[in-house]
Amino acid sequence: MKKLFSRRPSAGVVIGFIALCVALGGGAYAATSKKIEYKGLSKDARLKTLGVAKTNAQTGTTPCDPTSTTFLKCTSVDVDGSTGFPRKYLVVVDGTLDGGGSPANGICHVEIDGAEVNGTKTNVHTAGAIQSFGINIVTTAQGGKHTIALACNETAPGDLKIPQFELSAVQVR
Repeated sequence: MKKLFSRRPSAGVVIGFIALCVALGGGAYAATSKKIEYKGLSKDARLKTLGVAKTNAQTGTTPCDPTSTTFLKCTSVDVDGSTGFPRKYLVVVDGTLDGGGSPANGICHVEIDGAEVNGTKTNVHTAGAIQSFGINIVTTAQGGKHTIALACNETAPGDLKIPQFELSAVQVR
């Protein structure tokens, strides 16, 4: 034991030991101090918040009937997400097309507040028989109130109708 303490520790060892004690003490202090909440919500409360979902559907009675190359909103849902914690939305669109017995062509896409969402443009075509289409996408983070819509147009002469459609928007993390 005498050999262990026979020399005085160097200044570097003393400073290193003090730094180690301060570093360990800071972590212990932080672990026991009061937690700071962000905008009135703790981290656990933010993670446990349930998502918001909205759905709008139409079947048969009054079909969406785009008649020109301008986009017609077939359906929309209003979402109201947190502005403090913007979330993404999973948007799912399903529908059927009817050309009334003749070929019909068009384009459908998803819009947020009147602006097309990139990657949602879908060419729709029916040779006369009823065909189906679908669009699925996760949007960029959106905070606050927004309108998510399905909009379609006709790109060639014909009688494109969309008799059945459903638009769902579900808030995801």
